[in-house]
Amino acid sequence: MSLQKVHEETIGLKPPLVKVCGRSIEEFLDAIEKFHGWKAPGLVIGGFMVDWAQELIGPGIEADAIVETCHCLPDAIQLFTPCTCGNGWMKILDWDKFALSLYDKKRLEGFRIWLDLRKTALFPNIYNWFMRLVPKKSLPLQIVLEDIIAAGRSILSSAPVQITKLHGKKNRGITGICSGCGEAYPLEQGEQCLSCQGMRYFDLVRRQ
Repeated sequence: MSLQKVHEETIGLKPPLVKVCGRSIEEFLDAIEKFHGWKAPGLVIGGFMVDWAQELIGPGIEADAIVETCHCLPDAIQLFTPCTCGNGWMKILDWDKFALSLYDKKRLEGFRIWLDLRKTALFPNIYNWFMRLVPKKSLPLQIVLEDIIAAGRSILSSAPVQITKLHGKKNRGITGICSGCGEAYPLEQGEQCLSCQGMRYFDLVRRQ
């Protein structure tokens, strides 16, 4: 059974009415696969989260986003909203909590949406997948996706929020030239760039 059909039968809607972030289920999943490389369950849930958040804040709102995990959810924001890491409209917190907030960047009012594990009782495959209780080979991707599409927003919760921190763009500060490598870096890092202070993630390869 196709994911589109599963969703239609679960919520009783005809295909033209089944939309997530303005796309049909098939278009929604295709967009995820093209952007992310595969139909990641976390990104599919994230799409439903973004869709709900956008509905709650209303049309015509210039919004920023805060995401509380580095896994999958940032891609949902970047794919389905104008907010990206590059333009500074999305902040990512490495809290490993599956939650996001979308808010009016002028009034700093918005909504926080999160995966509510208590609500996954009717969808044990989602709970087992998220909590890593079942080996991947015992819980095929298609099964997890079908349950996520069937569940839709029913496994999510929301709350209105007033953003008090982490809003606005970060000031780049003063730029200097590192005495170690000769590259530009923010002077707030110290006398040398972080790489030259021992945080380099690579070794230089000498070619003969």
